[in-house]
Amino acid sequence: MKPPIIHSMTSTLNALTTVILIGLGSPAAIAQTDTNDQSDEQLLRKLIQQDNEGKNVIKRTDDSIFVSGAYSRPMIGRAAQEAAGLPTRDRSNVSRKSDVVRLVISQSGDMAEEFGNFAMSFDQPDKKHISFDGSYLRVWRKIKGEWLEDAFFARPNEREEKTKQKSGS
Repeated sequence: MKPPIIHSMTSTLNALTTVILIGLGSPAAIAQTDTNDQSDEQLLRKLIQQDNEGKNVIKRTDDSIFVSGAYSRPMIGRAAQEAAGLPTRDRSNVSRKSDVVRLVISQSGDMAEEFGNFAMSFDQPDKKHISFDGSYLRVWRKIKGEWLEDAFFARPNEREEKTKQKSGS
């Protein structure tokens, strides 16, 4: 049988360890969850999935940056992007699918980066069908508990035969 002093110290040490572990775990748990107990990663993946389904659910920050091969220059600010017609409205039969390769949320829980590949196709107003694959990098910023797109860079990937010609193979 243990002496009473050792039993008391062991109980106190166990209680203190439990309090410390709970205290250290709580900020991380709070930073990664919303009121529905979904992690930030789950929330972002849900937004991306809804975007793949054609729903226009991704909101932008007021000073967001949009860079795409479809425009000659970067567009800075949500107002400039909306004036340019983003999302593009003169296309029909639009299909886009993105596959997330990497999604990383900052330790502070207020920024995230997303890299992926996409396939896109649409019909132009003259009924010409366009189809291509590309890659993108998106930066997310969490403001007042809501994930907003802060920067989006996308470009079409070159066809393999064109890439081989440049490399000399």
